[in-house]
Amino acid sequence: MLRFFFWSLLLLNAFLLAFNLGYLGHWSLDTHEPERLKAQYHADQLKPLSATEALTPSDATTDKTSDVIACLEVGNFVQTDIDKMEEKLKTLGLGERQSRINVVDVATHMVFIPSQGSKEGADKKASELRRLGISDFYIVQDQSNMRWGLSLGVFKTEEAAKLHLTNLTNKGVRSARVGPRTVSTNKFAFQLRALTAEEKTKYDTIKAGFPAQENRNCQTTDDSKI
Repeated sequence: MLRFFFWSLLLLNAFLLAFNLGYLGHWSLDTHEPERLKAQYHADQLKPLSATEALTPSDATTDKTSDVIACLEVGNFVQTDIDKMEEKLKTLGLGERQSRINVVDVATHMVFIPSQGSKEGADKKASELRRLGISDFYIVQDQSNMRWGLSLGVFKTEEAAKLHLTNLTNKGVRSARVGPRTVSTNKFAFQLRALTAEEKTKYDTIKAGFPAQENRNCQTTDDSKI
């Protein structure tokens, strides 16, 4: 029995000696799982971050508001094409961000004196013009914002209207000015507001089916929205 313990202790000591001297190899993780450890560490590829860089959001979370289109207008559609375009635009689901407007064209340019507020005021201004030797005018009596103003001439081009204004100024007329004389047409346009990049891409596909129409920045048309 003692002999058995003696030889057991001797073999155990021999085993430990061989292990410490490296005859049995190394059982560390570096030897048994080298590829996994290399994939985990790659110390040469690590880059320290400053406090500013650590607080800066990555590109994946960068705010995309700069890609939003404030307002895009497309037109001008005749009556027969309106329903077709409107049906296509429904797929964008814009809701209140979409509206249809009546297109207003500048047909001519007018030289005029603004509204005098009443018939009496307009008659008084007309008397002043006659004293200056000017008789080619008429008092506006419709329900527009020009009511009780005086029209001194209507011209096809702005240049011609400005030339006439200069002639009137030389005769002593001081309150006249040049302005567009607008008329409503039977054409329409659509205004699309706050379009995201994704919505713009979908819109471009729709627009391809209406090549005759043009994209433009939205115009101020508060009185012509439908």
